Amino acid sequence: MIKRGFFFTALLLTVSGLVGCVNPPQGLEKDEFTIQNLKDIEADHYACQCKQVRLGGKVLAVNALKDKTKIEVLSLQVSSYSAKPVIDGSSNGRFIAYVAGFVDPVSLKDQYITVKGKLTGKETGKIDQADYHYPVVAVDTLKQWRLVQEYYYDPDDWDDYRFGFGMRWGRFGGLWLAQPKVRYVLQ
Repeated sequence: MIKRGFFFTALLLTVSGLVGCVNPPQGLEKDEFTIQNLKDIEADHYACQCKQVRLGGKVLAVNALKDKTKIEVLSLQVSSYSAKPVIDGSSNGRFIAYVAGFVDPVSLKDQYITVKGKLTGKETGKIDQADYHYPVVAVDTLKQWRLVQEYYYDPDDWDDYRFGFGMRWGRFGGLWLAQPKVRYVLQ
């Protein structure tokens, strides 16, 4: 009975430790925001200029201005728990984020970010030849994510590891090992 209790205690501690790994960075917690998606913005939100937003996506362009930095972002859905942009999701538009002070444009170009701030209005611009109305966010908190390469095995390959120690018979009769696959994740 002691072994069983020890097992469940160890399991509980492990699970609670892993839950802490998916918490969003400080300032980007889910419950503090009224808008977490560009689709949620309504016309009266622009007039109010009081709505807190948490948006994220891929940085398309960065311009260093005199006293602030302008960031054009391809908006992606943001994960509810970790506040990371969902990199394999579809875009729901673009937005402009203004950060007080200087941020080196090279350090943000083609990176993934999540921002917290106030929706302050719209800004008209162009995407190729089309006119576009960008929602504008005055940023309080900016989190830059690193895109890393991760190796994994397809779930179907685990059957081979369980019974064949990672080896399979090849198409023409030879043994071969299951090969890892590559995916990209944000950290």
